[in-house]
Amino acid sequence: MKNRVSHIALLFVLLMEGCSTPRPEFETKVSSFRAAESTARVREALAFYESQAQQAEKQASANLSAKQYWEVASRNYAFASRAAKSIGDLQKSILYAEKALQTAEKAEQPVIRLNAIHRLIVAYRDVRRFDLSDEYLQRGTEILKQAHLDGVDHDRLEGLLQSEWARAFERKRNHADAAEAYRVAITSHRNRISKLDPNNAEVASARMEVVVNLSSLGFVYSRAGQLERARETFVEAFDSINEWRLKYPYEYRLYQGIGQIYRLQKQLPKALENFQKALALAAAQRSADGILAASERVGYVLRQMGKTREALPYLRQAIDHVESIRTRLQSAENRQTFFERGSGVYIETIAAYASIKEWAEAFNFSERARSRAFLDVLGTKVQLSKTATGLSAEERELNGRIAGLRSALTAGGEETDLTDLSAELLEAEKAYRDFLTKLSRENKEQASLMSVKPLTAKQVQELIDPETSLISYLVTGNLVRIWIVEKNRLQYVDVRVSKKELTDSVRQFRKIISTPGELETFNKIANALSKRLIEPVLPYVTGKEMIIVPHDVLHYLPFHALIGSDGRYLIEKYSISYLSSASLLQFVKEKQRAAGQKILALGNPDLNDPKMSLQFAEIEAKEIQSLYPQSTVYLNKEATEEKAKTLSPQNDIIHFASHAELKEEDPLASAILLAKTDKEDGRLEVREIFGMDLKASLIVLSACETGLGKLSSGDELVGLTRAFIYAGTPSVVASLWNVEDSSTAQLMASFYKNLKTMSKVEALRQAQLALIRGQANSDLLARRGIGGVSKLGDASQTKSDPSGSLSISTSHPYFWAPFILVGEGK
Repeated sequence: MKNRVSHIALLFVLLMEGCSTPRPEFETKVSSFRAAESTARVREALAFYESQAQQAEKQASANLSAKQYWEVASRNYAFASRAAKSIGDLQKSILYAEKALQTAEKAEQPVIRLNAIHRLIVAYRDVRRFDLSDEYLQRGTEILKQAHLDGVDHDRLEGLLQSEWARAFERKRNHADAAEAYRVAITSHRNRISKLDPNNAEVASARMEVVVNLSSLGFVYSRAGQLERARETFVEAFDSINEWRLKYPYEYRLYQGIGQIYRLQKQLPKALENFQKALALAAAQRSADGILAASERVGYVLRQMGKTREALPYLRQAIDHVESIRTRLQSAENRQTFFERGSGVYIETIAAYASIKEWAEAFNFSERARSRAFLDVLGTKVQLSKTATGLSAEERELNGRIAGLRSALTAGGEETDLTDLSAELLEAEKAYRDFLTKLSRENKEQASLMSVKPLTAKQVQELIDPETSLISYLVTGNLVRIWIVEKNRLQYVDVRVSKKELTDSVRQFRKIISTPGELETFNKIANALSKRLIEPVLPYVTGKEMIIVPHDVLHYLPFHALIGSDGRYLIEKYSISYLSSASLLQFVKEKQRAAGQKILALGNPDLNDPKMSLQFAEIEAKEIQSLYPQSTVYLNKEATEEKAKTLSPQNDIIHFASHAELKEEDPLASAILLAKTDKEDGRLEVREIFGMDLKASLIVLSACETGLGKLSSGDELVGLTRAFIYAGTPSVVASLWNVEDSSTAQLMASFYKNLKTMSKVEALRQAQLALIRGQANSDLLARRGIGGVSKLGDASQTKSDPSGSLSISTSHPYFWAPFILVGEGK
């Protein structure tokens, strides 16, 4: 089949950049490119733009009509930036946009500079660097004012920049200013049309910009509650399409906009009619985004009309498209907002199944939501393949092909071209599915991190031990949904509590837990949370062990420290481990191995900051060595990232008695902090851990730095533990806050002693119970204040010693509660 990707991608770039007619020497190069249509691919287009830009730079440097060639270089770099974006290479898109501006500055032409600045604004917006995007937007606006351009160049550039201002205002929810900016943009493009010869190629671009801005303006009015103005604006967009006989690729969005207006006005049959039109148009164009949005809305309206079973096929179709769209091929802006938007359809689908009491299906979609969310965290930022180096290259090639074809389809074109492209896209998508099927056979876990591959409720039940109850939580707007999964039965309950109220309760819990003198207040909060999150499930729990699967803010709640109506901590009644999703069971069980005697301990690494020193971490590491003579211990300057990477694969247990830094804004940049060397910066980041090849049965992180007051959706903690599991270990002991004192050393000494005769989860539990009961080495604990909160003294008394004769009490949950075992507990 004839491949037209590069040819159409080139035309798309020319159209969307809205540049004036290229100079003759540029036209010659374009013609030579078109002659090579047999090898048309977006990547080839990208290589062409880059080579032409570099050639023009050389000619400019040789002083051959320098300004003219700097202009040619700038235009080509701008085209390369757009082509890079169309295949999902956003870093290259920024790089080429920056080069476009650098060369434009040398061309000394305001129009060329402004073209490059606009491209850079878009490139930074794509990666959500709104600070830089807005900075260049301000700069471009000032240049346009000072340039005093006349005619179509001014109209085009003003229209483009005003559209960007409108988007910036929308991000701040400033609907009034966004609407005004869109109106100015529309006027500018209409002025441009009036000044151009109707046969000029730029007219089509200007008309398309008018319709795009009208569509965006309609949605702004809708969000602002100005429904009649929104409807009129969408109608104006339709009228413009008909008047100009445009092949507008986003017409389905106009029907979605009108459908949403009817939905807000409670005119559900009319809303349904428009959403179904949108769905038909999006399906005809094979627009994955359009199909997702329209099918989701059809499902929502049917649910509102009380037709839940009719709604389910549409909701499932929407989810299929959430999962089929390779979000890492979209802009980073889309990638970060995509799941936020897509998560709504998961929640709606789960609610639909729950409303008809199909608990297992509701659970299945909960697992699919978790899987999709984690794939979005991964994005493009981590190299996953450890064993098959060709996998990544093959996946990139397949995804690049799909991205290029989708970009070409979006660009529009002749009907015969679009038919061929649609067929080729079907073929490319099938090739990608075949690739994943093959990968699933060869490396199921690798496949799970490339596409949504969760376990079903039935499969989870097959993996659960008879004495174990898995408790899975899902936090939604006004409900916490909870599944209790056991070997032979599945139960469901929900608790009515708003997400905000729950978050406030967990934040209050974590704040009060660091204040040992407020034990009575802590007990009340811990009991209140237990009543909401634990007591509703206990009637259905028959096992002796619990696996907690938290969600969102609950990732930072130590469930084992919640207090029941009998006054006892949950850990006093159950062995408790944690998983970020039930689907991880298949991988942690596969990696289960007997705990060996070879331990690599890295303690108190030198971080060039005395405040970061962990005095008792050295005691902790040496205590481990005394219990396990085969251990290797590195301290201070010897506790390096380099040693962690090179020695970890040869050890059975890896123990990090060091700080860790978790980053909510970039979970894959979360890191264990170790000593620097010439080769390594001392930050063992999550993205690097994914590439390690571990044989260890256990990783212990004894000083995670998460901050008691800080709460997030937990992606950073999930990323850290998930990375170690992918790297080869079935179990990770981590802490939910940094105790950073002798009680950690005491707990770890007890844990490692227990580990010789107990399972991992029971070894940790008994170590924690020892602190609760005050069976700690009081001489060791009294050597300094605990946890930076000074000696506890009378603040709390141990259960085993009500007289309070010990100078230090470790029974307070601040000291033992942060430690959790994630993964396989055996």
